[in-house]
Amino acid sequence: MKILYIGEETTHNQYIKGNVPSHWFYGACEMEHDGHDVIWAQEKSNILNDLKLIYKHNPDIIFIPNLNIHNHLLLLSIARSIIRTPIYAYLHHEPKIKEGLKSKVYKYLLGGVKHLFFLSEKSMFATINAGLVEEKRCSVPGWGPDMDFYSNVEKSDNGWFVSTGKENRDFDILIDAFTKSGAPLHIITAYTHNGEDYSSLTDKCKNIPNIKVTIVDNTSANYPMMLHEMASAHAIVCPILPDRLNYCVGLSTIADAEGLEKPLIITANPYHNSYRVSLSGISVSCVEDWVMAIHNIRYREKQPTHYTMASAYSQMKTIMEL
Repeated sequence: MKILYIGEETTHNQYIKGNVPSHWFYGACEMEHDGHDVIWAQEKSNILNDLKLIYKHNPDIIFIPNLNIHNHLLLLSIARSIIRTPIYAYLHHEPKIKEGLKSKVYKYLLGGVKHLFFLSEKSMFATINAGLVEEKRCSVPGWGPDMDFYSNVEKSDNGWFVSTGKENRDFDILIDAFTKSGAPLHIITAYTHNGEDYSSLTDKCKNIPNIKVTIVDNTSANYPMMLHEMASAHAIVCPILPDRLNYCVGLSTIADAEGLEKPLIITANPYHNSYRVSLSGISVSCVEDWVMAIHNIRYREKQPTHYTMASAYSQMKTIMEL
């Protein structure tokens, strides 16, 4: 079957080199390994991009790993009339608009997708309960780590805690907690991400002897370095801004911790599966929780993950009739 993937084509080049795991592509790599002809195409804001790709490749299925309505406006508008190719997509965020004229437009556009995969049950049911999509066209396949990739990574424990995220990170609470605890912390992040500027972190931590900061360019090419640091760490930490807990932010770090079998401390997020988080770590909400978790995490036994990209793809495969 010919499957048109519309996502991050450039990042896929890093996968080919063996530098990043397959779960970054939400099942498309597994489709390819399963014998399907996956066409790797770059998502663009150009409204005609999708139609040009469909006309060029004539796919049997369209797969969008992170559905951005604005980038696919024309495609979704004509998906039930002119373009009949079935569309499958992951919806990472629940729609903010749930009533009024705009919600009706959103409902119409989502109607162009044959099936929506979600990363969070909370996101899925909020979208369903708002009347934006039918429950029978939705599922949470349990997106998780590419365990084959992580099985080839050498792991150790150098005693350090490592933070590698950049999306809506609450570094203030992290710095406060590790200053109080005295435990060694290595923060690795980008200079900027999604409007957040982290470039001042180095100066902020220069007089804190137990905290090291590494700031890198915002590119997937830096993942191998971050992977090495996580694989060598005592534990992985993921602080999230309390006013940004309105989607499953932090889930990629959970997948890293699961894949590397590393203990995890993460800001409590209602969009995460609490049972899943409990298997690999501790969820926290305040500085005191962080300090306690830092001291206690070393006594937690590692738990194998029940969520993997292989198992998620197995569910997706059935739904997509691959």
